[in-house]
Amino acid sequence: MWNINKNQLKYLSFYYFSLYFLTACTIFDFYMDTVTGFTFGYIGAFVYVWIRFREAKELLKGIEDE
Repeated sequence: MWNINKNQLKYLSFYYFSLYFLTACTIFDFYMDTVTGFTFGYIGAFVYVWIRFREAKELLKGIEDE
């Protein structure tokens, strides 16, 4: 998973941050026992960002570290 070069990491850092943030939001809602529609929105957004992350990672395979 972490075998990416610096150029790829520069472009993928948004996706990594988004995945961590959405996971933290979901865990917080379950921990505080305040599961609402937003919680399911976080889960849906996580799935969407994960799919986009995989597509972006495939598109960036050709970038070489300078």
